[in-house]
Amino acid sequence: MKSEMVSFWKEWLSMDNIMIEVKDMSFGYGKDAILSNVNFIVKRQEYVGIIGSNGAGKSTLMRLLLGQLTPSEGEVNVHTKAIGYVPQVGFREVSNFPANVEEIVLTGLYKQIGMFHMPKKEHKQKVKQVLELVGMQDFRTRMLSEMSGGQQQRVLIARALIGDPELLVLDEPLTGIDKEAGEALYLLLDKLNKEYGMTIVMVTHNREQVAKYTNRFYHVTNGGVHLDKSSVLCDEVMKDKMIIAKPKRYSSHGGTGKIHSVEVEKEAPYDASYKGTKKEENK
Repeated sequence: MKSEMVSFWKEWLSMDNIMIEVKDMSFGYGKDAILSNVNFIVKRQEYVGIIGSNGAGKSTLMRLLLGQLTPSEGEVNVHTKAIGYVPQVGFREVSNFPANVEEIVLTGLYKQIGMFHMPKKEHKQKVKQVLELVGMQDFRTRMLSEMSGGQQQRVLIARALIGDPELLVLDEPLTGIDKEAGEALYLLLDKLNKEYGMTIVMVTHNREQVAKYTNRFYHVTNGGVHLDKSSVLCDEVMKDKMIIAKPKRYSSHGGTGKIHSVEVEKEAPYDASYKGTKKEENK
């Protein structure tokens, strides 16, 4: 039995099986610490929820995983180049954005197309494919401002999917969306995870609604990130044995950390509420 457990943990923790690895990571703005001594992993093809109160540092954690921020201490390792990101965008924030669905989704291919070049036939075919995947194929020419919050989020997910990501990161995708539309989005994400093998990391306040789809939750609290043991779908082994991140009280620290994630887009992703560089407002 002991040898079987050792074999299980070796396989579970093998580098080939890990998508995200955070080691002794801390981050803060100047003397204001946000996260301290964070350690956790996400395996490939897992669906992981990130929960926590407003201001706990969930958005900061997402930006660290995306490579938009560099840790003050420790390391962030993301073992893929193919990362899709869906920002938190409510209906009001994009209601007047002057673009149709196809134009929005094509912005996810701007590195391939070029800033001032027209999209080719294969690019538009790719748009058609991802819109079919998210159930928005009949809205290709519809203006974003004419759509509901749930439809808008499907468009943003399509934009994230057009680059064929292995890892999909979502920051509270249900903002401004009713429960019925939210359930439809969760079913879509479940399909991407189970049928397409996509690793999903999602910040959410809707733990009860999403629990049936996720492998487990991590709880951001008191400057730390720890396995949420109240998650009913956590494996018993993990619930009892694997508290792999230790919450720690805030402390100040210097900027000596490293980020080993692969090259990801440094520019702000599409967000109609983006008004230029500003200090992040943490949840």
